Amino acid sequence: MEEQTTDEMNSTCQYFIDSTKYYFSHATKIDSTTSVPYLKRPEVLALKDYTGMISISGNHKGYVYISGNEEMFAELWKFFTGTEASKDDALDMAGEVSNVIAGNVREQLGKDFMISIPIVFQGKPDKMKMHGDNMPVYVIPLEWNGHEAFVVVGVGEN
Repeated sequence: MEEQTTDEMNSTCQYFIDSTKYYFSHATKIDSTTSVPYLKRPEVLALKDYTGMISISGNHKGYVYISGNEEMFAELWKFFTGTEASKDDALDMAGEVSNVIAGNVREQLGKDFMISIPIVFQGKPDKMKMHGDNMPVYVIPLEWNGHEAFVVVGVGEN
């Protein structure tokens, strides 16, 4: 894969920033804020309590994930269902948020930007290999309704 330019990655990051802000403002009517994305090493995972991850293939390859505390995803669950979230419900919500964010980016980049079903996990897996070791990985700090989270984007053109 040819190395991605800074402009290409900034553009890709911006799609995910816009999608994330759109999700929270339209789905919850509570705006989120993002801070300036920063570059991280692919082998260092930026994880909180619960994470929903989407793999990307087609004309791009890589992954995107959102990782936040249990309380954030439980609050989102209650917002949508009106019921208290179990731990499993909050974990499912992490997958749902990642799926919607990636799906909104897919609408911008076209049908050849293919996304997987969400993978969800709690904590930090002992063995987790992130593909795309040669591509830049950006962490987008996110704040929504008093909760801090990360949207992590490691996506390059295929």
